[in-house]
This record gives sequence, structure tokens and C-alpha cells, in this order.
Amino acid sequence: MAAPDVSSFLRATAAAYPIFEMIERNTLSNTSKKSIKKLEKVDGHIEFKDVCFGYPSRPDVTIFDKFCLDIPSGKIVALVGGSGSGKSTVISLIERFYEPLFGQILLDGNDIRDLDLKWLRKQIGLVNQEPALFAATIRENILYGKDDATLEEITRAATLSEAMSFINNLPDRFETQVLIFTTMKIFN
Repeated sequence: MAAPDVSSFLRATAAAYPIFEMIERNTLSNTSKKSIKKLEKVDGHIEFKDVCFGYPSRPDVTIFDKFCLDIPSGKIVALVGGSGSGKSTVISLIERFYEPLFGQILLDGNDIRDLDLKWLRKQIGLVNQEPALFAATIRENILYGKDDATLEEITRAATLSEAMSFINNLPDRFETQVLIFTTMKIFN
């Protein structure tokens, strides 16, 4: 009785193979490093040196080919481009969600692959262009970035993201419950 299903299992196995191959790909990880660095002081100078990158799910498509970018510490830099031009990829590479195929990404002259991943991500504050909020209070949403933040740190984060004046106009300020609405329009 199972014989008719064998072809379905074979098709599923063939379809799943590239996914498992991508998941199990050999990437550099902190667990394979003998020495993991945490910098004593971070100035924030970020530099991309001849970075080549392609997404693991699309290895035949080159996103960056010898990409160079120098972001001096303390400077505001805008990445501008059309959809799919690599703006978010730059951020994903800095946060080490992906590793470059070739080249280096440096933080204050140190290759970020040599830095402790958890430590590195704690040094980064990012406000996405389309922030995601959870059905919780504003304070609890901010705490997703640092779960042991003090009220002073929460206030500083809100101030830096220019949300403080908006929050101060709410009756419960940081304790205001965020409501998530989904809308759908059905066309006849």
C-alpha cells in the first residue's frame, strides 16, 4: 500500500536536499575560533574591504563584487538605492547574519569574524525602516533589544530613536499597550 507514496517521498527528499545543504553549509562560527575577541573600547569605524557576497539560497547571484565602503566613527551615513540594491544586506553583514564569501568587514580595524558574535550584536543599535512591534507595552517592546535595560536606558533608546515626544503624549507613556491590527481588502 505504501508503494504509490514512494515517488512522493523521493520528490520531497529531492526538494528538501538544497534546503538542508544550505542549513548545514560550512560557515565560520565563533565556536570554531580559538580566540574570540571583545574590544575594550568601540569607536565605531566600519569598513568593507573588497567584500564579495551572494545569498546561500541563491549562490549563482552575486550581490556584492569587491564592494568597498568606509563609515567613519561618529558620522551619519545614508545607504540609498532601489529595492534589492543591497542596503539591508550591508546591515545583515555587519550584524553577521551572513558572512562574506571574500573580503573583510572591519570594526575599528578588527575583522568582525574574529569578534565574539553575541558581544558584537550588543554593540549595535538598529532601528529598521519598518519596525516590528509586538502586542506588548512600549517598554516591553524596547526590552526586546536588551532584556535587562534600566528605565534610564529605555528612555535613552526612545530619545535616540526620536520616539520620546510621541511616547510622552500617550497617557500611559512606556506602559501603553501596543495594539496590532491587520487589514485586508478583498476585491470583487
